[in-house]
Amino acid sequence: MTLKVGVVGGGLVAQAEHLPYLSALRDRFTLDALAEPSQTVREALGARYGIPNLHVDHRALLDTGALDAVVICSPAGTHAQVVLDALEAGLHVFVEKPMCITLDDADAIIAARDRAAKVVQVGTMKRYDTAVEAMLDSLPGDASALRYISVIVNDPEFDPYFEEGDIVRGNDVPPDLIDATRRDEAEQVARAVGSGDEDVVRAFSESFLGSMLHDLNLVHGALERLGEPLPTEVVAGDWWNEGRAVYGALRLGNGSRADLSWVQLLPTFEYREQIVFMFDDEVHELLFPSPWLKQHPTMYRRSRRNGRTADIGIVNAYDESFARELKHFHACIADGAECRTPPEGGRLDIDVLTKMFQLSR
Repeated sequence: MTLKVGVVGGGLVAQAEHLPYLSALRDRFTLDALAEPSQTVREALGARYGIPNLHVDHRALLDTGALDAVVICSPAGTHAQVVLDALEAGLHVFVEKPMCITLDDADAIIAARDRAAKVVQVGTMKRYDTAVEAMLDSLPGDASALRYISVIVNDPEFDPYFEEGDIVRGNDVPPDLIDATRRDEAEQVARAVGSGDEDVVRAFSESFLGSMLHDLNLVHGALERLGEPLPTEVVAGDWWNEGRAVYGALRLGNGSRADLSWVQLLPTFEYREQIVFMFDDEVHELLFPSPWLKQHPTMYRRSRRNGRTADIGIVNAYDESFARELKHFHACIADGAECRTPPEGGRLDIDVLTKMFQLSR
């Protein structure tokens, strides 16, 4: 079954990940339409990927009535409305993280998904990494011996990973549309955490929801596998450096803790992303490459004592999680597979990150 799919938003993640993989997965998807307000970007990507139907906005794309599904890569503040409009149009939905900004919108999306009886999958791609799958399969049967979880990320963003011209950029988006999009996002952030100031928007929408959410979603997946009741207790949160560095802490049922930090280091080319689960008698560690690097392995390392030796196993996983999540999206629609990253999980992540932010100074 080949699905006719439209992409909403032609920015970085669409260009670097979703458009190339949708184009390559021709046995599963027909890349039929793109909605993008920049004519420069819209026409360049249409030519690059042979997309026949190009639209200025998502409403024009949906009005054609010709699609089976949409992949939403537009700015975070637009996600909720586009998801709801797509479901009302009877389409299946893949939406990049964050699914939305407010819990009210998360609840509206879940209700609309149920009414439409369509698939909604959130794009938290780390849950589709084969190294993550290997770790989940190797975890103990419960969380009783879990003592600590550490998440540390420092991120130079995308600059080191693209040559000039790889990412098409346009300066022809109408200024009033840019202003309205920013204003709408700030209003949503204000509803979520009480302020729509520029640094607050950057800290909450971009850093907590846009970046730390990836790692929290993975932690939630592991805790669910261990039988830990969710949500866990949020005990700390903070942000600094104009919202480019964020932190949060959880307390688990047995009293152990999880610490999560994400720091954006734009002047460096140093990308580090490490997640460690420490148990009484074993340690599970994940090391991720930059998501912009293709076929660079995620490393899963498991260490256990064996007499007087350390029994260490290493898995280097090369399969691209961005491609695997799109294959899963197709399987959910075509084969009735259970969605691994549904809106309920997206809501849980947003709820916990909102509580972390509210505990910040």
